[in-house]
Amino acid sequence: MATVFIEDLKVDTVIGLCEWEKHVKQTLHFDIDMQVDINGAASGDNIDGTVDYAAVAQQVIDFTQAQSCLLIETLLESLLQHLLDTHERISEVTITLRKPLAIPAAGCAGITSSLARV
Repeated sequence: MATVFIEDLKVDTVIGLCEWEKHVKQTLHFDIDMQVDINGAASGDNIDGTVDYAAVAQQVIDFTQAQSCLLIETLLESLLQHLLDTHERISEVTITLRKPLAIPAAGCAGITSSLARV
């Protein structure tokens, strides 16, 4: 097993409970760690034996922008499930989602959660 990761993926989307958040795009930051068996890719130098992280990044962008969640918790849990459902090579995924504008006096607020294939 190896960890295939994407760090600080920025996605502009509308999300939040406050009235102003419903009218303004905010930048969310994603760190994505995917547990993947890379033996097939490493032995054959073949992308089909791993996860295409560029494709995953685009998928996260598209999925996030298509949602109409109020809470980052809802978005995160849906995204975790979506990634496991669409990438059979991922055995577990952990995402840290940061929302810099959530607390004006703080540099950032966020959440980290994981989901494993059963």
